[in-house]
Formats: sequence, C-alpha cells, structure tokens
Amino acid sequence: MTAILTAFRFLTILPLGKGRETGPKDMAAAMAWFPLVGLCLGLGLDLVDHGMQRVLPQGVADVFIIASLAFVTGGFHLDGFADTLDGLYGGRGDRERTLAIMKDSHVGAMGLIGLVLLMLLKFETLENVAWTARAGALIVMPMAARWTQVLMAFGAEYARKEGSLAQPFVQNLEMPQFLIATVTAAIGTVVFAGPRALVILAVCGAFALLAKYYFGRKIGGVTGDTIGGVSEAVEVMSLLGFLLAF
Repeated sequence: MTAILTAFRFLTILPLGKGRETGPKDMAAAMAWFPLVGLCLGLGLDLVDHGMQRVLPQGVADVFIIASLAFVTGGFHLDGFADTLDGLYGGRGDRERTLAIMKDSHVGAMGLIGLVLLMLLKFETLENVAWTARAGALIVMPMAARWTQVLMAFGAEYARKEGSLAQPFVQNLEMPQFLIATVTAAIGTVVFAGPRALVILAVCGAFALLAKYYFGRKIGGVTGDTIGGVSEAVEVMSLLGFLLAF
C-alpha cells in the first residue's frame, strides 16, 4: 500500500498525506504501480466526460478533459516535454549544453511551440475518436503513458552526474516492478478497451524503447524530463491509435 500511495503522490497533486519517508528503493518500488495510477486517472477522465457530455458540446467537454488531466498531474510531464524540446533544439548536439538547457526552469520558444502543438493534437484526436471507443481511449491513454515511463526507466542509464528527482527511480528499478507494471497495463487495456487495443499499447512501448535508445546516444541516458516528455507524446500516440484502429 505504501508503494501505491507513493506512486499517487509522485504522479498527481491528490492530497494523500506525506506518508513515511521514502528511500531510493521505495521510490523505485512505486513505479510498479504507475500504470495503476494512470488507470485511475483514465477512469476519472471517463467520469468527467460522462458528466460534461450531458451539459456541454463535445468540443468544450474535450477541452475540460484535457485540462483536468493537466491539472490533476500538476502539468509535471508537460514541463518535461517542453524542457526536452528546448534542450534538443538549443543543445545543438552538445550533451552538456542540452542537459543544462533541460534543467533551466524557463520555457523557450521551441518548448512553447511544442506544447501548443501537443495540446492541439490531443484535442483533435480525442475530438475525432469514434464514440464507441471513446471510453477505452480515455482510460488507456494515461495508463499507457505511465507504463512507458517505467519502460523508459528500466535498464536505462541516468544521464546526469548530479542527482535529481528521477534518479532514484531509474537507478533502482528492478525486474519485479517492471513486470507488475507491464501486467497491470496489459490487463487494464484488455478489460477496458478490448484485446485489439493491446496493439496500441505495444506500439507505444516500441516508441518508448526507440526514444530510450535515442536519448542514450544523444545525452548518455534518460532524465526525468525525457521520461515525462515521452509519456506526453505517448498520450497523443495512444489517442491516434484509437482514432485509426477503432
């Protein structure tokens, strides 16, 4: 239960209490339940969707759904997405410069442009997903994204020399936690979207693996920003999968 609460505290702004002090092993153990957090987020989005659809046009409801996800997660991974784009664009191939730009709290032009396009893609894909697949798409989207966070961290090198919030997760994640996360994501996908949606989950996983390889070559490993940035991209990929396949 402690690991589950740690996962919720890390990935959301929900007031679940401070809990006991968590060490690096405890933080890594929490990653086993990242997809469960995503599943709960997805169920919440589906609930919001049902409520909004009764009183608002679908387009307005979609904006509220996307905003709800950003609010509950504190925009944590959106920030990582913007920082990653700024770092890759401004670093010009230099590893140390790229990492320094990613660490800067300011959002640059490329990060801002990327965020705008990301949110537009989320809105347009959600807007056009078939009604019969909408609930499954809303539930699988955040769950798949948080599973790929685990996939990105598992077996990866941490790119920074100095510590950061993501380092304990990356350096202490072990096979049992990875397997729990993967089984949770697979079962959740089948239950709420059907076996065919496993293809979408697999494609998202393949994208995360390619991203992990790319960042390994580019900056020597992964960081919290790259993990969060990829998970934001996976949310769009998941919605695109439901748009194209259902």
